[in-house]
Amino acid sequence: MLNRLCAQYGWTVSRLMAEAESAPPTVVRAAEQVTWNDPETGYIRRMVSPPHSRLKGELVDVTLPAGAVVAYDVAPLPGLEHHLWMLEGSLTLEIEGTEFRLGRGDCIRYVLSGPSRFVCGKRPARYVISLIHPSR
Repeated sequence: MLNRLCAQYGWTVSRLMAEAESAPPTVVRAAEQVTWNDPETGYIRRMVSPPHSRLKGELVDVTLPAGAVVAYDVAPLPGLEHHLWMLEGSLTLEIEGTEFRLGRGDCIRYVLSGPSRFVCGKRPARYVISLIHPSR
């Protein structure tokens, strides 16, 4: 639901969390990084990058439990560039109808404009995703 609300305003959930911070630090310690856990899927999202409203890139560490499926009907922000780097496990990623099977060490780069779906394999998956906001 939060993703849909953010999409209406042209933001990602990560950016919303970053904007909630009062002053953008240049360093955010591991213990201070904002973590969100989806109670339905067990999806864990940790905002790694220090929040900064004027910068376009952000890093997010994601953990999906075995067998989890996370799907988005719309892009959170059309034209949002993604770099997804698999650290552990395997993932089937569907981007606007095209399916990609990813394993440890694999990296995929894409610009999201439509629906996406993340399907975890038989073991938990962990990946880092770099989000690059389109020019305003």
